[in-house]
Amino acid sequence: MQIITPENPEILSAVVMKDGEIIAKTEQTEQLYPQYSIMKSLLSLLVGRLCGEGQLTPKTKVKQLLHTGAAAISDLTLDELMTMRSGIDYRLLFDDRKNYSDYLETCCQAAVTPLGENQEQHTFFYNNACAYLVGRMVEEEEGSPLDKQIEQYLFKPLGITQYSFEYDPQGHVFGASGLNLSTEDLAKFGHGIMTNQICSKAWLKAATQPRVMTPERIPYGYFFWVLADGNFYMSGKFGQKCFVLPQYHAVIALNANMQSRDFSNSYIIKQLLPLLNS
Repeated sequence: MQIITPENPEILSAVVMKDGEIIAKTEQTEQLYPQYSIMKSLLSLLVGRLCGEGQLTPKTKVKQLLHTGAAAISDLTLDELMTMRSGIDYRLLFDDRKNYSDYLETCCQAAVTPLGENQEQHTFFYNNACAYLVGRMVEEEEGSPLDKQIEQYLFKPLGITQYSFEYDPQGHVFGASGLNLSTEDLAKFGHGIMTNQICSKAWLKAATQPRVMTPERIPYGYFFWVLADGNFYMSGKFGQKCFVLPQYHAVIALNANMQSRDFSNSYIIKQLLPLLNS
């Protein structure tokens, strides 16, 4: 196994896994790091499980599961929320989790921009409110807290035992973020997705299908970023990445702290991807 020594201090930890085995890594791969928006991809898998059980569909609306009254978000569907095409016109993001005592009520107060003439769907607009609502819908449908579902259906099958969550004032996992996980377990998680240990083939295909184009010109599926040739990745705000590469039978996981500029994709492609052929 090769030991990686990053030249940039913003690279905290990295793991390169091929055929389920670690072939290269840095030090500190077992330390827990905040994963930020990688949490959204976990939600996608939980939705996929419930869709497979016939309990939900991508067309399930917020108002079918949550008590949102006449709020503008009530008619939004899981499809719209998981593709960031909700039309919610105020950008609720991670720091807002500490600004509001009731995040669901804050979402209910948000306006939704009406679709224009000849407009079938809203454009991509990244918003943590989307994932928070999906998390609350999954809790309501399953009848158990989000953290317990993640433990039972995603982590336990993979033997992942070290992790922590962040909760909102009402005790709900803040589904848009708030997961702490080691880089080795992040790689293990990506491998579990790729090998359908925690995700059906049907849902993986649906979740990683390009559904909307982002401003970065990277296609987006159901809380997954989509690459070419069946490859895809999960992403957090400061350079947390998990590239799942069925083309190579490989996973590349990275934890970073890129406060000023996120160059994590470039680092993975230029520095880590070539290790798969070494």
